[in-house]
Amino acid sequence: MSAIERDRSPAPSGGSPGSLVAAGPTTTYLFTDIESSAIEWETSADMSDRLERHLTILRDTVAAFGGMVFSTLGDGIAAAFSSADAAVHAAIAAQGELPASGLRARMGLHTGEAERVGTDHRGRPVNRAARIMSIGHGGQILLSDLCASLVRSGPDPVELVDLGTYRLRGLTEAERIWQVLAPELEDRFAPVRGVGTIPAGLPRPLTPLIGREREVARVAQLVQEARIVTLTGPGGVGKTRLALHAAAEVASFTDARLVELAHLTAGASADAVARAIAVAVGLGSIRDPIATTASLLDRQDTLLVIDNCEHVIDGAAEVIIDLVDRCPGVRVIATSRERLGVDGEHVIPVPSLRPATASSLFRVRAEAAGMDPEAIDEGQVLDIVGRLDGLPLAIELTAARSVTLGLPAIVHAVRHRSPTAGRRHRGKVDRHATMGATIAWSFDLLGSSEQRLMGQLAVFPNGAELDAVIAVAGQAGIGEAEAVEDLASLVDKSMLAADANPLGVRYRMLETMRAFVLDHLDATGGRGPAQWAMAEWVASITNVAFEDAGGPTTEEGAIRLEREADNWRDAMRVASSTGRADLAARLCGPPTAFFLLGRHDLSDSVGSVIDLCHHDPLHRRATLCALMVSAAGTTDPRQIQEWADEMVELEVSAPSGVGCLMQWLARIWNGDFDGAVAACLAGADDPRLEQTMRDLLLAIAVLDHFSLTGASVDPGGLVERALACADRSTAVLPRVVARLGAAWGLAHSAPDRCVELVRLAMAELDEVPALTRVTLPGSAFRLLAGLDPRVAAAGLIEQLDAFPSRRSFVDLIPLSYASALLERVGHPASAVALAAADGTPTAPQLSMMDFVEAARRMSVQSSPDILHELEDSVRHALIEIAGAGAP
Repeated sequence: MSAIERDRSPAPSGGSPGSLVAAGPTTTYLFTDIESSAIEWETSADMSDRLERHLTILRDTVAAFGGMVFSTLGDGIAAAFSSADAAVHAAIAAQGELPASGLRARMGLHTGEAERVGTDHRGRPVNRAARIMSIGHGGQILLSDLCASLVRSGPDPVELVDLGTYRLRGLTEAERIWQVLAPELEDRFAPVRGVGTIPAGLPRPLTPLIGREREVARVAQLVQEARIVTLTGPGGVGKTRLALHAAAEVASFTDARLVELAHLTAGASADAVARAIAVAVGLGSIRDPIATTASLLDRQDTLLVIDNCEHVIDGAAEVIIDLVDRCPGVRVIATSRERLGVDGEHVIPVPSLRPATASSLFRVRAEAAGMDPEAIDEGQVLDIVGRLDGLPLAIELTAARSVTLGLPAIVHAVRHRSPTAGRRHRGKVDRHATMGATIAWSFDLLGSSEQRLMGQLAVFPNGAELDAVIAVAGQAGIGEAEAVEDLASLVDKSMLAADANPLGVRYRMLETMRAFVLDHLDATGGRGPAQWAMAEWVASITNVAFEDAGGPTTEEGAIRLEREADNWRDAMRVASSTGRADLAARLCGPPTAFFLLGRHDLSDSVGSVIDLCHHDPLHRRATLCALMVSAAGTTDPRQIQEWADEMVELEVSAPSGVGCLMQWLARIWNGDFDGAVAACLAGADDPRLEQTMRDLLLAIAVLDHFSLTGASVDPGGLVERALACADRSTAVLPRVVARLGAAWGLAHSAPDRCVELVRLAMAELDEVPALTRVTLPGSAFRLLAGLDPRVAAAGLIEQLDAFPSRRSFVDLIPLSYASALLERVGHPASAVALAAADGTPTAPQLSMMDFVEAARRMSVQSSPDILHELEDSVRHALIEIAGAGAP
């Protein structure tokens, strides 16, 4: 520590550097803890000496900045300062000296008034500082919002970055967290480990929840005691909103996820429900969804909000009870119009809003719609919400009309349409009928083009984005400008929900509303034309010429289909039910082939149309290609090879290169890597094919030649050809694959260039189709792990920083390769890392799938805390290797 740093905050007047004389009513508390201390105690023989050195540095630094250590907590300290500025600079100085102890500390600071008992400090500020520290990482300094504001306005401010607002375990109020930035500190860390106020897996409500505080608290409390909580009630009563807000209030879960079942067809199987859950937790399409999801969640405290179970009640009940039986840390909040009927279920009927609360909701929504608060008559509002039975959705729909109709007209309408009129005290109120009447009234008030647009959108099971809305509106005779205006009007009237996402806005109907509109379409004969318009729009994404299969249009369409998977599936049903082979073929164009890679759950959709397409070779090629890529991995490899041979025959008269790709796919699944490379090279050298397809085939050939066959020679200058391909390619996938293939070819002759090519390839990973986003990183990490130790360690650190998520076992693959590197160089941390992996293969030259399996075992057998400690230990070891070479 420099003399300048020691003099920055001298000891307060009247006290020694080791004592604290409070200058005011508030105190800033600093808590520290050693990262991965359990692993260090298990593996380091001199841990006791290192810990004493670590604590001495902390005590000396605290004293030098005028603070007082009032407690030593296991591997860390708790200190108090009269100045937030002094506390933060003490933390920065300590972090600068702690590497000398070989141990890393996470630090948390908070400012407040605490109770002092002798030299001890107790109370909420102390607890909050400790909780803030607990969500950090080694080398990181985190501040509360209050502490940050004092530091920013202090005599020597430091740079801070806002990490967001988080709930802290055991504390009722969320906290905004700031990270300290300084030249001597690391600045890149994995996400903090607190539980967000709105967990990342839950949507953020656009409007506040009104009048459900008691119910939210009850559900939040109950879900910590009961494994399955089911919210029941009629459509429109607010089950989903209540479930989401309750889930956001529960701070004791590592993660929370929303699973939407509304898009499933009535009576869908348990397998369909399991796949919906798998997608929601980030697994995508998998062969055995319930088993794989259970393996992911087995050691995690995860809360699942499973919405709209009523139409798949049997399948939902079967999957939920199976999942909670397998996974002790999983809890479920289900919403349904009826109970699930499973053991351990706790049912909470969701009541309608009480009159006063219902009136408040009406007022808030009416004012948001533009109504003058002075014009809202309380008596009329109470009459309206009473006749709407206190149903939140009915109230919101009605309030949205308050500006255009006025309250007297609304009162008249609900009096005549309410099914409860004239029988308020005769028996049980039929709230389903009330909701239906309100939706019918709201729909009747729409203009003719708005009604037509609602009909066009109701057939989209997964909602629609603006381009789709405009396209299907045109099929109904609605111009683009009018469609955009109608869309905004329908959102304003609460007839449509607008869900914002990083890619734009998706418009969808609440399931209650969608059911009504579909019934209306059936009654008027409009469902068929609307479904056809939807299918034609989906086909506009997929109908790319096979000659352009390797180009950017195909790539963009494949990525778009990830958001339109449910709509594509329903479009295929339209093709099957109408017997239209031409539509089926257009829906199975090249973008579909890339989208369907690994999507075993959608192979049945292709199977339903394959027999329609026997007569036309081009139709047969499209549907057969889609069937191959979706069925590969679940079908006998010999059958895949037969289909691939047929694809080559179908390509004779119209070569596109897709036949070569299918030969590659078949030979890969049969383990014939040399044959797979030869098939791709043959296509890459075929002058009849478009350059984009030839580039894709060449890139795959180069990557497979060096990474799968074990070849070290470069026949025909493959590396130079791959680099040229990467430079000219307008599509991302060939560019990424070519760079990764060239990196493999340069691994021994030019390792620095190899790492640079991996970096360039991985930087574009988000823009390639789904399955390749999983497989390509595995190849990259396997390559890095086999390089010179210092180069390998630096490259692996960079990729761990670039891929911080640890949601899925796939995200653990880099840890498996890093562990193998540690064992290869004999680093002491490898013993703990490999033990956590329970038998991870140790040679980086083994296949990627071996490491995928090891990562899966690691995720099943290790808790989140163990995995965090494992990653911390591995990362620290990699830093040592990268900086000083292998031990």
